[in-house]
Amino acid sequence: MPVSETINIKPGSELSLRILEMVKDRIQFSKRQTQNKHTQWTQGEESTLAYLPERTVDERRRLQREAGKPQYTTIVVPYTYGVLMSSHTYWTTVFMSRNPILQFTGRHGESQQKIQALEAIMDYQVQVGEMLVPWYVWLYDAGKYGVGILGMYWDEVETRVSRVETIEQSILGIPTGRSKKQKITETIKGYQGNRVYNIRPYDFFPDPRVPFARFQEGEFCAIYNELAWSRVLDRAARGYYTNIDRLTADQTGGLSERDAGSSQLELPESGNLGWTDYKSRKASDVVKVFEHYQDLVPSQWGLGKGERTEKWVFTVTTDYKYVLGAQPLGFYHDRFPLIVIEYEPEGYALVNRGIPEVIKPVQNTLDWLLNSHFYNVRKALNDQFVVDPSRVMMKDVLDPLPGGIIRLKSDAYGTDVRGAIEQLQVVDVTQTHLRDAQVMFEIGQRALGVNDQIMGMISKGGRKTATEVRTSSSFGINRLKTTAEYFSAMGWSPMSSMMVQNTQQLYDEEMQFRLVGDLMAEAGPGFVSVTPDEIGGMYNFVPVDGTLPIDRFAQANMWRELFVAMRNMPEVAQQYDTGRIFAWVAQLAGLKNINQFKIQTNVLPDEQVAREAERGNIVPIGGGQPKDLERAAGVQVSGLGNSG
Repeated sequence: MPVSETINIKPGSELSLRILEMVKDRIQFSKRQTQNKHTQWTQGEESTLAYLPERTVDERRRLQREAGKPQYTTIVVPYTYGVLMSSHTYWTTVFMSRNPILQFTGRHGESQQKIQALEAIMDYQVQVGEMLVPWYVWLYDAGKYGVGILGMYWDEVETRVSRVETIEQSILGIPTGRSKKQKITETIKGYQGNRVYNIRPYDFFPDPRVPFARFQEGEFCAIYNELAWSRVLDRAARGYYTNIDRLTADQTGGLSERDAGSSQLELPESGNLGWTDYKSRKASDVVKVFEHYQDLVPSQWGLGKGERTEKWVFTVTTDYKYVLGAQPLGFYHDRFPLIVIEYEPEGYALVNRGIPEVIKPVQNTLDWLLNSHFYNVRKALNDQFVVDPSRVMMKDVLDPLPGGIIRLKSDAYGTDVRGAIEQLQVVDVTQTHLRDAQVMFEIGQRALGVNDQIMGMISKGGRKTATEVRTSSSFGINRLKTTAEYFSAMGWSPMSSMMVQNTQQLYDEEMQFRLVGDLMAEAGPGFVSVTPDEIGGMYNFVPVDGTLPIDRFAQANMWRELFVAMRNMPEVAQQYDTGRIFAWVAQLAGLKNINQFKIQTNVLPDEQVAREAERGNIVPIGGGQPKDLERAAGVQVSGLGNSG
């Protein structure tokens, strides 16, 4: 959603017709140029689902199988799915395991307190704004389709809660003894911050004169969206939409422009349940729209006298009848509120390939090797005989029951039966297909860098040393590491920058947020008050380097060894706080509540120290030296331990 309210555009006016025509021309132009890629995306969906289109012979086998007659089936090896999910697991581990996920540094000398405040409010938006699930899908789309698209908008939630209560009636403040039921409605202010949402590649229409990776440099981009009628009414109440009365009058929500993709991927229903307004029965349940973002000169579009480019957003119905919204985008970052990542670092193609398209030849070969082998095995199981029908009873030969007897004809009595019937020797010529399949697996690993160790499998071939396993894994990880770094530079960094600028522009409250990251332990109470002034400045997103997080248990063992070694090096032990090191090692090992066992140190006034010393309740640590030394070295309170 934009920041600005919509201008009023009368349906059928010259301005309305001009906007609809120019938006339609651009969307249709984008569709024509990207339509060819839809076939590859559909095949990628089916390959990920391990789906094979049903042929006529497969249909006959299925009908016989459903009738109770066992039949064989064609098998699709789910190799593409395994490689895709292994890659996705690596990417999500790299990006989602950081704490906080979005980390920043000051660009022009911003203080550490400002960085703390910014990371705290960003973590709040990630958690409360429910961004994790869209991010997971975003990375998955990049692997499956070769491109992942994420949308962003600023949301301010106001929840209206109603209840019916019995209220006692009164006149001039005097109770009358009567009561009535009354509806009470409260408006509760909720979440305020950025939100993100996923966009199917089929529903994304960028300027095809630039590659997807550089779509921000294009003149326009648009997305297809299906809005519930309640959301349309809400946006109209906020001033973002107009002309919604025309939607009810036409009893239409626009034409469906959604490419369904694979038939095996069932999309949510976009039809109408009926009519929302039971009186007029004219409001459609779902309104189908294009949200078109345009870099334009206002004077050339009839939207003002400006001669410099501005970014606007137009919301039009898919039948190009009505303009529901037309307003300046209004964000300080001055970008299209969409973020794109691509799997391949190819800078010149319009759209790049995904994992299913890259590995398609390997997948097809694996399917053929496995199915041809099983076909040959089935052929060997079906015994074939050469029979002399003049010497044997063919009725006995064709009898399917087990344990049958084949009788000779009278003319063949006394002759050698081996000349009357003989079984053919069937040779399995596909015995090496399973070994060949292993070769194809290795080719796929070399193409994508996803080896057995990354998939969580221990490769066969005898015992392996820890160095061999670690080396094999690190080579594959280096391949995935480059892709993760590309995702970080192409998508995560621009997304974080847009989120920060939106927050600096639109956040107008003072709230307490929990501190996150390594600075949390140093912050005292663990919360920070964030105001608009606290997050002012310029910040850079800390890029993801593509390496997996260090194994915490292995890290705890390393710290334990260092902790033990410090005992033999007093000069090193004097330079570090061993108590805090002990607590840190315990937290690495998974003990989250170690601090509750920490002895609390109390600083006593000098007069109280003197009285307790006279009573013999405390003694100096240093052996009874003057009081200044007592205060410097600490005191021991009887029964409370060395720290008092």
